[in-house]
Amino acid sequence: MVEFNELEPTGDLGDAAAYRDRGRDHLSKGEYELAIADYSQSIALDPGNAIAYYLRGNAYLDKGEYELAIADFSQAIALDPQDAESYYDRGSIYLDKGEYDSAIADFSQVIDLDPDDAFAYSDRGGSFASKGEYDLAIADFSRAIALNPSEATTYIYRGNAYQNKGDHDLAIADYSQAIVLDPGDADTYHNRGLAFASEEKYDLAIAYYSLAIALDLDDGLAYYYRGLAYRELGNEAQADADEERAAELNPELGNQQ
Repeated sequence: MVEFNELEPTGDLGDAAAYRDRGRDHLSKGEYELAIADYSQSIALDPGNAIAYYLRGNAYLDKGEYELAIADFSQAIALDPQDAESYYDRGSIYLDKGEYDSAIADFSQVIDLDPDDAFAYSDRGGSFASKGEYDLAIADFSRAIALNPSEATTYIYRGNAYQNKGDHDLAIADYSQAIVLDPGDADTYHNRGLAFASEEKYDLAIAYYSLAIALDLDDGLAYYYRGLAYRELGNEAQADADEERAAELNPELGNQQ
């Protein structure tokens, strides 16, 4: 059982604020149980304060106790329907849980409250993409990019949506911009390689798979797909070597040969 020191009570709402402040300090140190205990004390003293529920929800979220986090974010929203942060964090949990409609609803609430929130558009786009609704996803990713054009991951997400739609040239363009913004991300080179392979441009695909491997020597999928590209070009020896290496890194890939 977690032990914590009681603050000296005075019987006013200042106690609730003091517990919240100390809870924030515990949370910043990764002391989740202590943070939760302090936030719970704050709630007991001031049950109508949405902030304490939001903060305790974040502590539960960091602990991986998602249902308790959802409950606290929901109570924060009930107390303060203008609380965009609680909608966003609850939506993020729904997205991770695969409850895409609930995630979309929450991110839409964030956008209604703050139309300039690029991350809400991006995450709503991710929810649409996960449902296979790529046009809606692309529209949201495009709005997120307009609001925050320096965020490389949003170009990757939109590129993935284009790739899944079969719009390989647009996907390649987005991956290229992502590389400009973040040249050290191996996954972007990998994805660009996939897009070139989809267009049967196997030499270019191999070049980008190789760049991905240079950045991440343990990327079994990059070896696997590079092997497929080599095989398309008739380079059986290199294809066999890559597929063997892919199987060493990820035995499941060996079963696909």
